[in-house]
Amino acid sequence: MDQKILEYIEAHREEMVSTLMSLIECPCPDTGDTPAQEIVDRELTSMGFETESFMGSEDLVGTLPDYCPPGVTYGDAAYNVAGRLRGKGTSPSLMLFAHIDTETADCWGSFEEPFLAERRDGRIYGLGAADDKGGVAMMLEAVRTFLHFTEEPEYDLTVMSILGKHGGAFGTLSALAKGYTGENSIYLHPAETGHGFAEIKNISLGVLDLDLSVTGEPGIMHDDLSEGISANLILAQAVLWLEEYDRLMREKNRFGFGSFAGQPSYSLNPGSLRSDYGYGGIALHAECSLRCRFFSPMTLDSVFADISSYLSEKMKSAGWTDRWTLRQGSFRATPVMVENDHPFVKLIEKNITEITGQTDFIHQYHGGSDIRLPMLCGNSRCIGIGPSCTLPEKGSGMKEWIDEEDYINGIKILTGILLTYSESFRN
Repeated sequence: MDQKILEYIEAHREEMVSTLMSLIECPCPDTGDTPAQEIVDRELTSMGFETESFMGSEDLVGTLPDYCPPGVTYGDAAYNVAGRLRGKGTSPSLMLFAHIDTETADCWGSFEEPFLAERRDGRIYGLGAADDKGGVAMMLEAVRTFLHFTEEPEYDLTVMSILGKHGGAFGTLSALAKGYTGENSIYLHPAETGHGFAEIKNISLGVLDLDLSVTGEPGIMHDDLSEGISANLILAQAVLWLEEYDRLMREKNRFGFGSFAGQPSYSLNPGSLRSDYGYGGIALHAECSLRCRFFSPMTLDSVFADISSYLSEKMKSAGWTDRWTLRQGSFRATPVMVENDHPFVKLIEKNITEITGQTDFIHQYHGGSDIRLPMLCGNSRCIGIGPSCTLPEKGSGMKEWIDEEDYINGIKILTGILLTYSESFRN
């Protein structure tokens, strides 16, 4: 990158840090109001973008692939902001996006002033610093720097600050349904794994949530198992069978590429187990929540069918054919990827290397990552990158943070990508 651009970013470091801190101090807890969007809208408008503010809705996205009902009710002032800047059209269009909504103020436990942004020890602390106002601020500042050194982009640029805490249906998916996309796109989100810019998110695993319900039968007395059968016993055996199935599938299905070559590309994990009885007694109903992660060539339908078939045979052998039901849960995600050696991936890696010196990259797979939605519904290759951060254990009383130097480096990296994008993607 030209030295004068690096010097420009360093000269404006304080303003760029201030942008993030201002966003943090505008509370945007999930499902609540999103006043920080006023800052985003104002900044994009000042840079020449045509902006639109809009709410997502089930009417808009209910029939689209991977639509997952959010399970929450958004406030009337929780909205998305999308901006378009028309370029010369000589290179493929590009989209940048990040989510503005955060965890709730009590998520991490009690600490004073959750919406106070703090800058200390090389970190920026505050609710949403890492998830994902850091991504929003990095996006805004990189675009501002890019336009300072560019009279007219060669490509159309779309920038979106969206609602993304609950599967993206009323954020990313709604924006795509309204026609906001790019031939290539970048999802800006600090790396929750701690890998920082060493992590390239170009693989999204499929995800299928499942709910298993079983029924028992009462005995002569409420605790007499000689004549009845406990739903807990059936459920426990079913979970053991499913864990057996998981082991078989992990051995059979492994990644043959990328940083995780040789590792399982399948997992089936039981979550919470619930029944309708406490101490003693025969439980008549019991349930288990499960999550399956998988990769191509498996599909949502094939995964559900295979698990159902396996469990059906086991239940039949135990005489429990009519005592179980398996249903698909609320979260569904289709597996997608951008090839590791694709020019778009290489463009991003090159710019990261130039700023950080990083040359070994983790081509990360995420379960149901937001990168899947532009690929499935926007005909867009999508890559996720982001700086180092930490999200504490929920209830820990600790604040989340983003590394300040990584944040500034992220602005440099993204500015470099914007400046060199046309060289790699000319029509």
